[in-house]
Amino acid sequence: MGSAAVPSNPTFPRRVGPSTTRIITSATALRLGNSLHRRLCLSSLLRSSFKNICLYAGHPAFKLGSFDLLHGSQNLLAITCLSFSLFNGDGNRKNSKETGMSPGLLVFNDRKWTNLLLAINILAYIAQVGTQGQLLSWGAKINRLIDKGEIWRLISSSFLHANLGHLLVNCYSLNSVGPVIEKTSGSKRYIAVYMISAAASSTFSYWFSKAPAIGASGAIFGLVGSYAVYVLRHRSILKGTEGKLKYIARVIALNMTIGLLSQGIDNWGHMGGLVGGAAASWLLGPAWKLESVRNDGRGVLTDKAPIFSLIKWRKT
Repeated sequence: MGSAAVPSNPTFPRRVGPSTTRIITSATALRLGNSLHRRLCLSSLLRSSFKNICLYAGHPAFKLGSFDLLHGSQNLLAITCLSFSLFNGDGNRKNSKETGMSPGLLVFNDRKWTNLLLAINILAYIAQVGTQGQLLSWGAKINRLIDKGEIWRLISSSFLHANLGHLLVNCYSLNSVGPVIEKTSGSKRYIAVYMISAAASSTFSYWFSKAPAIGASGAIFGLVGSYAVYVLRHRSILKGTEGKLKYIARVIALNMTIGLLSQGIDNWGHMGGLVGGAAASWLLGPAWKLESVRNDGRGVLTDKAPIFSLIKWRKT
């Protein structure tokens, strides 16, 4: 457990809604991705790749049609992007200074793991194109192959994407949500929550959906679930939590609605990621508790995440 001092009235770093520039950038990126998708004939490439997966898996229900919405539903993708963009993950040190919060306590001014995850997703997609879809055959979530012992697919599928538009949407969402979680939880907890969310997403999809699946959206939903737990835990010592919780609920409801009204979206994967991220955050923390108030009015907080009690119990 760790302890540190914070102001007597800490608040969340102030964040604003998406600026006009961010909205224009998002829409432009999606349209550019759709254009490049056509010009580079990625649709033909991926169609061939998924046929190979179908033959390899021996799964007659596997069809590329389950991913076709990524080519034809740009409006839904734009809505998804804009809903996640409200997290405004471009926050910087200025936010913590405005609230007077200690950067080492509730706000960690670092986003190296978000940058690394973005890089891995981009490099994986380049490798997909370069290997003519063989990487998809190796890493997609395909139940029949997981049954045969290819357990790595529960993780690898979260770093693969159906086409360039799919990649752009998930990278945009990760860049919006990721830094917020990394700043409030710290790098180690952040990457742990992300990987647990990815595994939980694929596991739920494996249990409840026979269709093959790829994409980072389940892990990103896990980050949203993690943030919801963080806000709920600290509602007694932080201001603005009611508004944050309402916003998080809107983001979840909007994206789940999009999934239910659209074909080819792995709703079970999204739900699994959300549950996995929330559970991981509950266990790993942080879970700050106000222990005392110093003479200068600054509170002393102690991290009492359940993981610490579990470790202590196992040692006794």
